[in-house]
Amino acid sequence: MKMWNYLQKIGLIYIIPFVLYLINPYSMGFLFGYLLILSLLLNGKKLIHYLDRDFVFLSLFAITYALFYAMNQKSGIQLIFIYALFPGFFYLFGKYLVIDGMTTGHLVFLFFTIGFLFSLSPLISVVINLREGGFVQLNREVPLFWDGKETKATLMSAYLTFNMCLPIIYLIKERKIPWLMQSIVGVIFIISLLSVFRLGSRTQLVICFLSIVLSLLFIIPKQTVKANTKLFLFLLFITALILKFVPLNLNADYFSVLGSRLQESGNISSAGGRSALWLQGLENLFTHPLGWQGPNVRYAHNLWLDVARYAGIIPFGLLLIFTLGSLRNTLKAVRKAPKELLLNTTMLIFTMASMLIFFVEPVMEGLFFLFTVYCLFQGIINNYLKKNN
Repeated sequence: MKMWNYLQKIGLIYIIPFVLYLINPYSMGFLFGYLLILSLLLNGKKLIHYLDRDFVFLSLFAITYALFYAMNQKSGIQLIFIYALFPGFFYLFGKYLVIDGMTTGHLVFLFFTIGFLFSLSPLISVVINLREGGFVQLNREVPLFWDGKETKATLMSAYLTFNMCLPIIYLIKERKIPWLMQSIVGVIFIISLLSVFRLGSRTQLVICFLSIVLSLLFIIPKQTVKANTKLFLFLLFITALILKFVPLNLNADYFSVLGSRLQESGNISSAGGRSALWLQGLENLFTHPLGWQGPNVRYAHNLWLDVARYAGIIPFGLLLIFTLGSLRNTLKAVRKAPKELLLNTTMLIFTMASMLIFFVEPVMEGLFFLFTVYCLFQGIINNYLKKNN
């Protein structure tokens, strides 16, 4: 299936606002999200047969959370509608993106393309910043190239999450991947990795490391001896290149920000001090079931606990049900076609990467766009699963 044929089948009326939502020009991506939802509603018959149990629990969570936000608004009334509508509709749109005639290669390309478009604005911004100031900069905040507004490094780096999973395509040796695709993916990954060093994001480095390790644990038992031999030789070659040409020194220029964070941090074992916040959050679930807020209350730095902190145990429970359902669907999809290693690894690692961010950041109040992309991916996975029944 050619790309233009696919775009025509989906409809440019959906593709254009969706792409602009991901790119998020001038931090106005939510407007294109509204436009996408409006377009979907005007053609509602296309979505009816996509409704399912996961959509119900996700929408119930989104609506109840939005209602609690309406009673204690922090960032404007428009977030009521964004919280209420975006998760469910992006989940449905993810299902809509999976059409008849798509191969597993098309699905992998869809995952990678969405992840890249999601990262595009921050990626360009960091590259421009590196060109102007290099790696030796004291300020971790980087201005967006759209409007020059300085953005926190944690937020900027979160958009690079799925790019940190790109090395998985080099680990599959039983399937030939076109050199052009490998080259493009390699360039995107290297630029993203350098951006992570500039932003000093330990979380993204952990995601990159775990994506490689978990991919190897998943792939090696399923590949032939010949394929694993190629993989072993490839890893030896890459390791030799790194040792030969990359200075592994915390005082190197590219380590300026990240190296100082690693040297100065004495609480890495407690996830940057988050473990104490998680324990406090778990205690508050029982002592403050309707939520806990106040001038001295800190973020729990955990998607589910921060939902409970802000909106209480009901949205927390609904979100937990959706999360467990999405993990179940991912595992079922991975087992559906065991020989499709590239697609299975992509679905597994993209889900894992999202979960790692969810466990360490207040997503609904800081990285909500990432949550909507996760809902979109789950829609893709769920529809792939059902189309293969």
